[in-house]
Amino acid sequence: MGNTQNNIAELEERFREPEGWRWHSFVHNGHRLRFGSAFPKDSIPDAVVVCLPGLSEFGEKYFETARYCLDKNLAFWILDWRGQGGSDRYFKNSQKRHSTGFQNDVEDLHAFIMGYIKHSSVHPDKGRIPLAMLAHSMGANIGLHYIKQHPEVFECAAFSAPLFGMKACEKMPKRLPLPLSFILQLFMPYNYAPGEKNWNPSTRPCDGSDAMSSDPVRVDIHRKWFEADPSLQVGGVTYGWVYQAVKSSAYLANKLFAKGIHTPCLIALAGRETLVNNTKTRHVARNLPHCELLEFEDAKHEILMEKDEFRNAYLEKFYGLIKENIIDRPESLKPF
Repeated sequence: MGNTQNNIAELEERFREPEGWRWHSFVHNGHRLRFGSAFPKDSIPDAVVVCLPGLSEFGEKYFETARYCLDKNLAFWILDWRGQGGSDRYFKNSQKRHSTGFQNDVEDLHAFIMGYIKHSSVHPDKGRIPLAMLAHSMGANIGLHYIKQHPEVFECAAFSAPLFGMKACEKMPKRLPLPLSFILQLFMPYNYAPGEKNWNPSTRPCDGSDAMSSDPVRVDIHRKWFEADPSLQVGGVTYGWVYQAVKSSAYLANKLFAKGIHTPCLIALAGRETLVNNTKTRHVARNLPHCELLEFEDAKHEILMEKDEFRNAYLEKFYGLIKENIIDRPESLKPF
């Protein structure tokens, strides 16, 4: 699945596979997961960036971000979650985006880091090369659970438009989303949620009405890869996924959960957000002891696929986080 390489003729060079890019896969808990990686060509990386994509995303979509990291002398790894990208799917209809629990994704991520990244992040002269997390939307939800459970692994973490609450639940009474989503998934766990369906090109319009990005070029990358490699295609979410997302977000909202996380964090919000609940994100951010919150008033959901003014500002803040907590403070790095 999804190993098409540079087969989209009209893609600009910045969106193509970086030099030295490698695809691999491994099996964990009975399903195969695909991942990609790239390393600076002629130098020891200052840090290792582990990228956690959002719902329905895939490694190819992050080639431009990988190139940014390589230019900053950072290694780059990305994991395709189960149910999307080049990883195994849940059903015969491979487009249905289901979930059996975000904790399973946390465990997949840990197997990925322990089995591959940890052993590749040691240099005979430099020693251990520290890790920084770069996570988007659903990946940020999983990532925050991860650094809570494994605080020794990452030196810092950045989250763009994190799924710490769903926009669709924003106007519901506070205690309603969890029991309601539980009841719905109890009777129809594998059915598409209302309005969800298999992917088609109209899902991501390029006329400026797309909810993900206002950049006229980057907004189309998702569709181009889906059309070039149908095995990457993902449709909408099931009732089962909705319940797991609501349940996972409810854990994050607990004040005691966030206050126990001491990893330095950067969180970026999109002002023109239609998918995740920014109020919930602000709540989580206030509870994190070491967190900087950025708000891009005119940005849409996919900040890393947005116009340069938003994307570059976020990435430079991310690099500043790495510089402050890794490059400039080698004596304070955690044992890992």
